[in-house]
Amino acid sequence: MNRTEVIRVLLVEDEAGDAHLVKIKLGQAQSGHFEVVWVQSLIEAQRRLADSSFDVMLLDLSLPDSDGLETIHSARVMAMDVPIVVLSGHGDTDFALTALEAGAVDYMVKGDFGYDGLARVIRYALLRTEMEARNNLLIAALEAAANGIVITDKDAIIIWANPAFSRLTGYSLEESAGKNPNQLTKSGIQNKVFYQDMWTDLLAGQHWRGELVNKRKNGSLYHEELSIASVKNSAGNITHFIGIKEDITERKKMEAQLLELASTDPLTGLFNRRVFLERLEQERAKVERLLHYSAVLLMLDLDFFKRVNDIYGHAMGDAVLKAFAEIVRNNSRAIDIPARLGGEEFAILLAGADKKDALKMAERLRQQVAEIAIDHEVGPVQITVSIGAAILLAADSNGEAVLHRADEALYEAKDRGRNQTYWFCS
Repeated sequence: MNRTEVIRVLLVEDEAGDAHLVKIKLGQAQSGHFEVVWVQSLIEAQRRLADSSFDVMLLDLSLPDSDGLETIHSARVMAMDVPIVVLSGHGDTDFALTALEAGAVDYMVKGDFGYDGLARVIRYALLRTEMEARNNLLIAALEAAANGIVITDKDAIIIWANPAFSRLTGYSLEESAGKNPNQLTKSGIQNKVFYQDMWTDLLAGQHWRGELVNKRKNGSLYHEELSIASVKNSAGNITHFIGIKEDITERKKMEAQLLELASTDPLTGLFNRRVFLERLEQERAKVERLLHYSAVLLMLDLDFFKRVNDIYGHAMGDAVLKAFAEIVRNNSRAIDIPARLGGEEFAILLAGADKKDALKMAERLRQQVAEIAIDHEVGPVQITVSIGAAILLAADSNGEAVLHRADEALYEAKDRGRNQTYWFCS
């Protein structure tokens, strides 16, 4: 944007003092001329956007008719391509990142604009928006060359498809022409409602984008990212649809692999500590919310595991951990969360279980561990496990509370001679 152009700013701020400060700062700006229109609510902003065009929106998140991140979401819908800069009363880095993820292009703390700072942020937002628009156009052009493209008439009958479409689906243009794409590639994975929703958007003139599983001519399934846009004539009537199809099967496989790597312990294949703590917090919230619901946490620690590493070596120690993890996995239900928290320390979150259920499972697991013998050149290696158990309480403020109780129970089990289960008693 040329520095001599007038930059039209829509300021959405319900505090008169803050609005006045913004006007003063932009009026003093050395890097351009700003025309500020001030409104005090989202509904006023919507009316202004309908009547006039703006280059940027400055948005307070606490308004009479909206609050928090929902304000950004609502403003993003009504502002379309107008960049949004959030104005906040506190400098919270985590919240700033959340605001950017919600659709804002930048974030500033009220009263901390500095010399010409607000003007620079606005110019940066405009430049960034312009660059993103150019990049999106270039990316779209490149994807059109590499991805499958299909053109249909207004009744969704194929009239043209490119070679990439044929490579993706297995159908030639001759086989495809005159047919509805669903006749060729529908897998049955998506239900009727999925397609109804898609066509509701398309017939309303909206651009539709989504992911689905489709079927090739040879019957194999593949993941596809599909983008569909309508083409209108001068009278505003839909005449054609253009679909761009991208095979994302490998990406889906990679995402699944990355998710597994991010959520599991690489040695044992059990959930890692991060995922376990997230699930524990979810289960705690469920116990707090549901009157008759219960869940139990088991903390497990292999007895004298250091001796195994010292006597037999770390390779044998890893073998012991994997063998123990297999027993934990085999004794866990589909709804349970077994995890390796670190070293020889493990945990199992028993969803929907009570004390009787938990102690029964713990005893079965303890016996199985005591009975296994892992072969080694100097002789079989046997291990035992100590277990501490504690129930999740509705009064727990966080997951750390039950972790602490189960940990105390675990140490009591060890103090009592190891190779046993102890239930936490307050």
